[in-house]
Amino acid sequence: MAKRTPEPEPTPIGDILRHQRIETLGKGLREMAAILDIAPAHLTDIEKGRRTPSEALLERICNHYKIDTATLRAGWSKLDESVKRIGTKNPTTAEKVPALLNAAENISAAQWDSLIEQAKRFSRDQRGRTS
Repeated sequence: MAKRTPEPEPTPIGDILRHQRIETLGKGLREMAAILDIAPAHLTDIEKGRRTPSEALLERICNHYKIDTATLRAGWSKLDESVKRIGTKNPTTAEKVPALLNAAENISAAQWDSLIEQAKRFSRDQRGRTS
């Protein structure tokens, strides 16, 4: 059995933001803070990892930095609101959502896609039975 090579540590989200702001967008800290409608100190804290943005600010950062939402959410360990909503919908989902996510922790993107398609089929089948 082949040994699995550990994945390299991800680049901190603040470093990604700072690089994108300076190298790709060519914006200074104060200029980007003004665009985001926040104080420069707030942006500094976000880039240094001392603060996590609100949901609204996360969306603005995504739009202005041209970084996908999934990268930002992963970098800040910030779940999409639907995960909380679905995971706490009832006792069954409160038990099963964490179990599903734990079981799927190390699957590939293609396996995630397959799992999502299977869940969609289950959902369609369930709706058909309750109609």
